[in-house]
Amino acid sequence: MPKIVDHDRRRKEIAMLTLEVMRAVGIENASIRGIAQRGGLSMGVLTHYFKTKDDLVVFTFRWLAEHTFAQLDQLLDDHHPGLRRLEAAIDAVLPQPGEPAALALWMSLWDRAVRNPAFAREHRDYYRRWRGYVRMFLQDAIRLKEAPARLNLNTATDLIVAGADGLWLAMTLQPRRFSKVQRRVLLRQLIDDVTKHRRHTRANRRHR
Repeated sequence: MPKIVDHDRRRKEIAMLTLEVMRAVGIENASIRGIAQRGGLSMGVLTHYFKTKDDLVVFTFRWLAEHTFAQLDQLLDDHHPGLRRLEAAIDAVLPQPGEPAALALWMSLWDRAVRNPAFAREHRDYYRRWRGYVRMFLQDAIRLKEAPARLNLNTATDLIVAGADGLWLAMTLQPRRFSKVQRRVLLRQLIDDVTKHRRHTRANRRHR
């Protein structure tokens, strides 16, 4: 009988193998041949699923994004709704300290998103979904009166996402400066500043 191949599992294995190679040598230096050799696979196996290196890397980015969102879904069970859930979500999507290869990988993916239309589409979809989570957590905070009812959700979401990206870049460029405790302090400050912004603005107007 012919061997039954679980194609979804095989694609997942190839994606994980591709991440391993890209972390080791970078996206530019990773090749289909090198990935195949690293996994003990034939070139024919990889090219059966992915015709080009860009196809393979785009799929790997998509798989990595799905893994990230699966972690965020788990937060719905592990943390109570509100600002602390939002804090845990941002902490989950940030690279962990001491993982320079992972940081370099994400920066390479960002660079490709600027230059490659296929990556740009994947990148836009990732951020659309990520903003959706942030907005949902902020809505929970408003419902629980942890944030003012008149909070502008669009603005607050953009500020949170941009602030998380800024911290991400700072951690990449100066990893020794940001311990786990320090980044937790910065995350709480970011969230508190954004969610209390309107309240502070009204208070400032009253004192003018």
